[in-house]
Amino acid sequence: MSRTRTRWIAAGVVVVLVLLALIPIGRWEARRHANHELSGIRTVLAAIGRFDGPKLAAYRQGVGNPGLDCLLYRRGSNPFALEFCFDGEGRVLEGYDRRGTSPRIWSLREDPSASTIHVDRSQLESLIARLQQPT
Repeated sequence: MSRTRTRWIAAGVVVVLVLLALIPIGRWEARRHANHELSGIRTVLAAIGRFDGPKLAAYRQGVGNPGLDCLLYRRGSNPFALEFCFDGEGRVLEGYDRRGTSPRIWSLREDPSASTIHVDRSQLESLIARLQQPT
């Protein structure tokens, strides 16, 4: 076997090994990202408190995702200060905190299965129905 061919084979093996090493790194990064986003979403939910509280201000369907529903809560003069969005299975996928000068957004929209936060979808459906009733 020629020296050049041996070098190419060795280089190919190194490339394959490097690519295989990237798999656990990618999985670690995905878990780290999901944990960060979940932490932010939990912060928003804690600030909201009870979902049916008097600060519930509005409902909207998630932009670009018809299966996503969102509830918005007022704080002070801001009727849209806090928001969380959930899917048809009750997984909470997004949290918004607009109380400061720049909004903070946490999202797992790109990987809904990573969400470990679940809400009672039927309870939220009744809140949505209440918001949609004419006043």
